[in-house]
Amino acid sequence: MKPLLQKLFFSATLSLSPLLQAAEPLAIQAEIEALNLQKMAGILVQQNGQLLYEQYFNGSSANELHDIRSASKSVTSLLFGIALQQQLFTSEQDLVLPLFADYQPLLFATKAKSVMTFFQLLSMTNPLECNDWTDYSAGNEERMYLQADWLSFVLNLPERGHAPWEKAPADQPYGRDFAYCTAGVFLTGAAIERKTKMKLSDYAQQQLFTPLGIKEVSWPYSPKGLTQGGGGLRIKAPDLLKLGQLMLNKGQWQGKSLVSADWLQKSFTAYSEAMPELHADYGLTWWIFTYQLNGKTVQAYAAAGNGGNYLFVIPAFNATVVTTSSAYNTKYMHQQIHRLMQTVILPALSARSV
Repeated sequence: MKPLLQKLFFSATLSLSPLLQAAEPLAIQAEIEALNLQKMAGILVQQNGQLLYEQYFNGSSANELHDIRSASKSVTSLLFGIALQQQLFTSEQDLVLPLFADYQPLLFATKAKSVMTFFQLLSMTNPLECNDWTDYSAGNEERMYLQADWLSFVLNLPERGHAPWEKAPADQPYGRDFAYCTAGVFLTGAAIERKTKMKLSDYAQQQLFTPLGIKEVSWPYSPKGLTQGGGGLRIKAPDLLKLGQLMLNKGQWQGKSLVSADWLQKSFTAYSEAMPELHADYGLTWWIFTYQLNGKTVQAYAAAGNGGNYLFVIPAFNATVVTTSSAYNTKYMHQQIHRLMQTVILPALSARSV
């Protein structure tokens, strides 16, 4: 994260209360309808702690537990930050393999794997041959789901290589090579379970969801009973909005620190170039999107998942936006959400921020 953007995020003026409050509605319904969005479930917009727009589509409702797919990864990252604050880990640079001695010796026991860190897993820059965006990848998450022991699957992956026509990591922006790896975040969640001696889902409820007043969620589990921290969390859209407000509050909720501001700053710092076509960099499971608005740059940080499921945190406007959608595995799922943000929501928020 550039110093100016860090200053912008950590100096954002917060509302008097993190709770949702009644406010004058945001008049964007006609503009949203004109976009002809497909398979949407919900759109929520909150600014200065006030709910400005909340609309559900295609039979969805505020009480639906919606599958946010990979946006779940950002929840797992928050849980790592909480465990770090509780000194269960020394830092995100802790080595991964010592926690899984019962799985050793491993296949492909390379030096890169032996020094693999949680930073690498959470930033999608780990050395494993694991890429969900490539069907041929040995670590593609669909291959993991076919096996009974997901831990064995990820720990025994080979080391990643680079084709001659690809840029070496040192020649890429930020000096790191991005590869989207759900298995790596699952592995992080499993490590949290070992450190806390409880299921990740129970730890999340105890340390994060209950303090936020989130009473009902649903997690998927591996065949061995481990929580899938890499995707598939089902949560209500208004509850997802609370997580965004927590980020704007620098980890504070009703006078209590749930996660440190330092961890949030690290989470929102760019470590690799993820999707140049969407002007997207990647932090610690958080996407960093850059929008151009009225000749100015607006930064939005997002938990993002298949289908067009997003939690946006926009410090410049002290705002959070949630989109839930069931457009899973479609070509338009992400594009239509960014069109919604660029042409409707961000201009509306900007107008209220003047």
